Amino acid sequence: MYMSTTITTVLNSINDVQAYESLRAQREAIMVSEGFQQWRSELNVSRSYVEPEGAIRAKQLNSQYDFSTSSPKSPIFNFLKLKGIWS
Repeated sequence: MYMSTTITTVLNSINDVQAYESLRAQREAIMVSEGFQQWRSELNVSRSYVEPEGAIRAKQLNSQYDFSTSSPKSPIFNFLKLKGIWS
């Protein structure tokens, strides 16, 4: 039973790698095609897209350390202040 599960897992991994390689090859073929290049230039599409979620999360984390106001921003400090432990 264990051996067949291991073999199945290995075969699935091989299939996943082959599928990934196939997708990568298709993507590369599309990226170098003349039609795609023209589409990109007409719509001014950039390759340098960055997911903004990381910057938003970093701003939220950094706002916890903004001591310009009298009340702390961190939820744990707010909790301690409510309990009278932090002043």
